[in-house]
Amino acid sequence: MLLMMDSASTDPKLRQWPRWVSESGKVPIFVRTVAEAALLACIPDYELLRPVLLELRRRHPETGYDTAP
Repeated sequence: MLLMMDSASTDPKLRQWPRWVSESGKVPIFVRTVAEAALLACIPDYELLRPVLLELRRRHPETGYDTAP
């Protein structure tokens, strides 16, 4: 398995989205909890969460931060 070596804070596809979600009151608590877990995750665990984060971002694109399309 090829490691991406990204974390929630360095992932170019997600950028600041996990931090915004974890601080936001505009998304369901489940989404906030997954985003908070991603922010705390080590790289191997983040890689497991990343596909879920991308789908949640697609469903909840509202943001107060700049995010990649």
